[in-house]
Amino acid sequence: MAASYVLTFDPPVLTSMGRPQLLSVTGATPDGLAQEVHRHARGVLGSRTVDIHLDPDQLTGTVLRTRTPVATFSLTPHPAAANTGHGRHAEPGSALHGYTLDDLHHISRHVVHSDRWHTAGDIEDRYDAAWHAIVEHLLTATEPPTRQDLFQAGRRGRDQSVRQRLQAHGFNHHQPSTGTRPRFEGYWFSTAAHTPSPEDRIVDRHALAQIWPRLTPRQQEALTALATTGDYQRAAALLRVKPGTFNVLVSKARRRFLALWHEGEQPSRMWGTDRRIGTRAATAPAVTRRRPPTCAVKRRDGRPKRDLVHGRPSTYTNHDCRCTPCTTAASDKARERSRANGATPRRRITVSQLAAIHQRKETGEKVSVIAAELGFSDTYLYRLLTGTLQPAPDPT
Repeated sequence: MAASYVLTFDPPVLTSMGRPQLLSVTGATPDGLAQEVHRHARGVLGSRTVDIHLDPDQLTGTVLRTRTPVATFSLTPHPAAANTGHGRHAEPGSALHGYTLDDLHHISRHVVHSDRWHTAGDIEDRYDAAWHAIVEHLLTATEPPTRQDLFQAGRRGRDQSVRQRLQAHGFNHHQPSTGTRPRFEGYWFSTAAHTPSPEDRIVDRHALAQIWPRLTPRQQEALTALATTGDYQRAAALLRVKPGTFNVLVSKARRRFLALWHEGEQPSRMWGTDRRIGTRAATAPAVTRRRPPTCAVKRRDGRPKRDLVHGRPSTYTNHDCRCTPCTTAASDKARERSRANGATPRRRITVSQLAAIHQRKETGEKVSVIAAELGFSDTYLYRLLTGTLQPAPDPT
């Protein structure tokens, strides 16, 4: 049967009030007593390199640190246990099973500070739960429990208290990844609510009405096509662009939208997945490493990772480059797309035709007569003659 003893060190261990500190140990075997004394010695010396030599007959021993004696100790039977044979029949006001109020306080604090999962909860509530669980275990124990038994009892009480508090707030213990239980959220946010708050719907509508006009027309077309078709491949085919180009358009539109939404603020990380990509459908692009749009918003504007290739329609569309080669390439691409759709190509005056018009005008012919003969408007010819417009190059 486990017995309780009072541990005394020489030199003595003093409290903050300058009084000798009473330390209690409980054990049934010499090895168990040595382990309890070793635990107290490590706490007193503040070192892990501590060894204990215990004489089981005399209940005395030596504390060594790095093989050097630094203190001695002695064990005397606890008064409450000496009067009754064991601590569970101690009189009111004395220690119970050899444990004092200071011991219960230290064990409860150890239970609270060893918690790594529920640090967001109130520390006083967790301390009270551990304290009551330890006291209940002491009162119901038939034999003096060890400190490890009390520690485990305090952990169970602490965890049960946290689980009950989480359950009261709707946390789903059976499926922690789902968060709040559906019935809890449905009751408190719809059934039990007096009137649904219109704040979210009003803010979303006003924000969309303010941000949408600030997107480029091409970005608006990309988002509209994606919302209409619900599929990236079909949306890209609707706009007659390659899937990679369409993904760039959508990505730039989302980054621009988030930058305007969080204008003047630090945007938070987006925890979510586009269902049209997350489902990995047969028509969805095989994207395995998607960067949240807010990461690009929070990144500083610096040099691009790679140099832009000018003279391509994609550089004009995706990177907003308005240089002459990119503008010409985008115009040619749009012209080819119009011709492919059956549109009539636009007639323009070439350089050689404009020189002939200059000669006819110098001979005295009127611009209106020349325009009617060639099938163009007077305004178009006047703008060419004054240099406001540039003629088309001669065909090669």
